[in-house]
Amino acid sequence: MLEETIRVNFYDTDALKHVSNTAIVRWFEGARDPIFRYFTPDLDVENWPLIVASYKVDLLAQTFLGDVTIKTGISRIGNSSFTVFQEVWQNGKRCAKGETALVHFNYQNHKSEPIPSSVREKLEALIVEGD
Repeated sequence: MLEETIRVNFYDTDALKHVSNTAIVRWFEGARDPIFRYFTPDLDVENWPLIVASYKVDLLAQTFLGDVTIKTGISRIGNSSFTVFQEVWQNGKRCAKGETALVHFNYQNHKSEPIPSSVREKLEALIVEGD
């Protein structure tokens, strides 16, 4: 799995003194950058080849100020879509997990396209068993 450690910002917390659930979705998206770069190395939004089909996040434990580690892998690869599996860890505890289904998409034709074989190989190297 890919791993990225980030510092929780004060504005990520809410009145209950734990991290807001909306922050976790944002962290997951940011931690997908390396996967986005497989499709478009310079992250050029004018030539963006992916669209989100769905996402789900399970909150398993409270997350607080301090460092968190976002772990990212691939749980499924289809012809034109794939599923990214991610987790938030803090102090040795898994606090959240989520899956995001992404589609290789042609915005001009408004249709999905097969994942290129060169990208598929990179995705396959990140296969994990999601739970």
